Amino acid sequence: MTIKLIRDHGQHYRPRMACLKKLEALVLAMQDTKSGVKSSEQKLNSTSIPHVITGQDILEWIACHMKIDDQEARTTGTMLVAFGFIYPLQDHKRLILKPDGSLYRFQTPYFWPVQKWKAEDTDYAIYLAKRNIRKKGTLDNYEQENYNNLQKWLNHKWDFIVMQAKEQYRTGKERNKSDRVVFDCQERAYWTVHRPPPQTHSAMDYGMDRLIDPNTEEKKTFDYYRRIIIYIQQVIMRPRVKSSVSLGALVKHMTTYQNHDPFLNPCIPSNPWQSDDVTYWDLNMRK
Repeated sequence: MTIKLIRDHGQHYRPRMACLKKLEALVLAMQDTKSGVKSSEQKLNSTSIPHVITGQDILEWIACHMKIDDQEARTTGTMLVAFGFIYPLQDHKRLILKPDGSLYRFQTPYFWPVQKWKAEDTDYAIYLAKRNIRKKGTLDNYEQENYNNLQKWLNHKWDFIVMQAKEQYRTGKERNKSDRVVFDCQERAYWTVHRPPPQTHSAMDYGMDRLIDPNTEEKKTFDYYRRIIIYIQQVIMRPRVKSSVSLGALVKHMTTYQNHDPFLNPCIPSNPWQSDDVTYWDLNMRK
């Protein structure tokens, strides 16, 4: 049994995710070596992590660069974290920007949501299997539940998944400790965004997939103009309402309002300019 859910987290047919391109441009500006956010090397669990930034520095840079107040800057920073452009190094489950000395890093562009590659269940199963090997079976509760479900659903290729997990784990051990920790944090941050813990808001929840793009304009092809001409010809040749219905509505309207129509029911007294009756002049004669 396989999972039939398709989770396309790219920009294909997703007008609600139009903000990702703007966030990408903002992150590129933040990573500028001269005018971007200042980074430094920090120690995390006795391991030196390069290019680390703090939440306070991110907040100040956004407020200064975009000329907005601190509240809006914090909201923008939280969007960057929630969409996976920036990830926390300490409290990785809370995808918010803390305006203090909390440590963050820029996510590698390969894991940005604008890359349009799907977060497949097979890849997630390999990630969980690798974490299960590294942590010796001590996964988080929701991860353990997902691991068990994926093992049932992907039973037909579970041997391949375990083999890939072991190979990636062996390759990771050949890296130096700093690079290994950085990659583990990047991968964990990616799956925290795309497979969030239960009872957690997901920024990537965009609703149902669409089969067509509602924002694209139809190309003006020969067939397009041919259909327009046929439609206009049919509109001209065919009245919208039958003549009998139109005449019946007109007669009903005239019958209803004939007492108030001066052409059908002359006013009293009559118009002296149209008749020989001088009653109107007599009534308005100056005394």
